[in-house]
Amino acid sequence: MYPYLLPEIFKYTIPMYDLMIVIGVVLMIFYVANRFEKDNGYTRKQANKLLVLIGASLIIALISSFLIDGIFHSIKEGELTFGSLTFLGGLIGGIAAFLILLKYFFKEDNKDVKQIMNSIIPGIVLAHAIGRIGCFFAGCCFGIPTESFLGVIFPHGHAHDLYPDTSIYPTQLIESFFLFSLFISLNYIKGLKYKEVETYLIGYGIFRILIEFIRGDDRGSFLSFISTEYNVFPTPSQYMSLLMIILGVYLLYRSHKKNMPQQLADHSV
Repeated sequence: MYPYLLPEIFKYTIPMYDLMIVIGVVLMIFYVANRFEKDNGYTRKQANKLLVLIGASLIIALISSFLIDGIFHSIKEGELTFGSLTFLGGLIGGIAAFLILLKYFFKEDNKDVKQIMNSIIPGIVLAHAIGRIGCFFAGCCFGIPTESFLGVIFPHGHAHDLYPDTSIYPTQLIESFFLFSLFISLNYIKGLKYKEVETYLIGYGIFRILIEFIRGDDRGSFLSFISTEYNVFPTPSQYMSLLMIILGVYLLYRSHKKNMPQQLADHSV
C-alpha cells in the first residue's frame, strides 16, 4: 500500500518493493542451497557452482522480464513502450538460461537435471510469494474495482493513480497467499515429492489464468488481430500460463509412461 515504509538510511529511503524482492531472492538462495546438499547429495563445491549459475540466470531473467513485457505493451500501444516487468517473462527467460548454463558449465557425473529443477522450483515459489507482498506495498499488479469485503483502497502507487479512492481487489496478496500455500504443499505433501516441476507448472498456470480476469493494471496485448469475440483469454500472461499447463501435463504423462514398466513389474511380483 505504501511504497516507502522504512526510515531514511544515509538520506536514502528504501522502497518496500525493493526490500521484499531482496528478501525473497536471499531466502530462495538459502532454501535451494540447503536442498542441493541435504536432499540431492551434492557437495558444497557443487552446490556453490549451481548457485553461481542461478545467479547468472537471475540477471538474464530480469532482462527477459523487461524485454517481454515491453514487447507486449509495444504491440498494444503501437509504439515502443518499455519500463515495466513481467514475472512470467522473467521465469521463461531465467529457466531457459539456467538449463543452457547447466548443460555447458555443470558437467558433474551425478548431475540430474530433473532433480535440480525440483529443488529450485519451490525456491522460486517462495521468492515470488514474498515479492508479491512488495507489489502490494508499491501499488502495482493490482486488481479491478470491487464492493466485496476484500477490497482495498490504495493511497499511493499505480493503483491509486488509476483508481483513486476506489476499493479494488488486492490481487497481489491473493497471489501471495496462493504461492505460500503452494510452497508449503510442495514441501510437505508426500504425493508431490519428485513432481515439484509438474505441480508448479499446472497449479500456478491454472491460478494465473484465473487471477488475470480480476487484474486491473495494464496487461499488454497479444493476438490483438483476433476479434475479442474469439479471443478466449484477454491477456498475454494467460496464454503463457496455458503453455505452462500443457508442458506440465506432458511432463506428468512422460513420467508416468517412463515408470509404467517398473509399476507392472512390482504388481507381477
